[in-house]
Amino acid sequence: MSPLHQPLFPLLGPALLAGMTLLTPVLPAQEGDDEPVPFLLIGEKPGDKGDPADGGEPGQTAAEPPAPLSAQISQHIQKLADTEREKRLAFMKVVIDDIVRLCQLDEAQREKLELAAKGASERSMKVWHEQAERYFRTRLENTDADAAKNTLEGMGNVNFGGNRSEEEGESLVLWKESLKVVLDDEQVAKYEEVLAQRRLDRIDAFARMSLSTIDGHLRLTPEQKSRLAELVHAAAATYLDDVQTYWGDYFERGMLMSLANAADEEQLRAILTEQQFDRLREATSNFDHFWDQKRRLKRAKEKAAERRKNKADKAPDENAAPDRGKNEEDGEASES
Repeated sequence: MSPLHQPLFPLLGPALLAGMTLLTPVLPAQEGDDEPVPFLLIGEKPGDKGDPADGGEPGQTAAEPPAPLSAQISQHIQKLADTEREKRLAFMKVVIDDIVRLCQLDEAQREKLELAAKGASERSMKVWHEQAERYFRTRLENTDADAAKNTLEGMGNVNFGGNRSEEEGESLVLWKESLKVVLDDEQVAKYEEVLAQRRLDRIDAFARMSLSTIDGHLRLTPEQKSRLAELVHAAAATYLDDVQTYWGDYFERGMLMSLANAADEEQLRAILTEQQFDRLREATSNFDHFWDQKRRLKRAKEKAAERRKNKADKAPDENAAPDRGKNEEDGEASES
């Protein structure tokens, strides 16, 4: 065999071994035989979270103690309040856009209204906060802090401000006064005129919808319909805001017909036949509690107004009594 066919390892082996020796890193000397090589340690160090030696399960962290009950309730209310505040601010933005279009406001006026809207929205949250505090703290009064989180989450969303509560900021005196400051007299007058007409349109539409529903159910004569229209329209003008606050924007058939129940029973009986009256009461019985309360409040206001009137009528007589006495004394004095 020629030298070119000789195996290479016997010739290159020593050189390869020498090179491997030079490339091998030199480990630092250990101070003791019992000291473990640090490169051989694998896994968690003693004392790490979840170390079995510390009593925990591998891969689990120690549970943090729950916050005090009062703090958990406050955090939950704040979370709900943030959502409610955003709803009210979103509505006030619609109001501002409306005013800008109608009154052709400049950018400076718009910015002032946006600032005022934030204040009005926050002021309108006062009743909301009071009701939320009372609701949650009363129901969780005897709840353990450990179970409070699940209890709060399970209570769901509660409407503390009633239906259309996001619109409360627009009706506040604070907002109306802000409009008078930001807008000039002509702009204020124009906007108030538009608002008044919108309200009249809403009242008219609601009353006609109610009367049409009643007519379809009771089959009124033209005379009955004309007389009942007066009662229904008066009820719509007086109670439309209360109805929308109570029921929102969903008006079902029975509720629409119940608008006639704002009138006294004697007034309805004078218009309807006995069968029609009974049929109306049967169809609207689910809403009696609402109208019973409204009629009681109406009678209470009427009695209070009558007492004030009687008191005012008596006042001149009481003031005149000393004058009559004085006149009698003057007469006696002149006779003597």
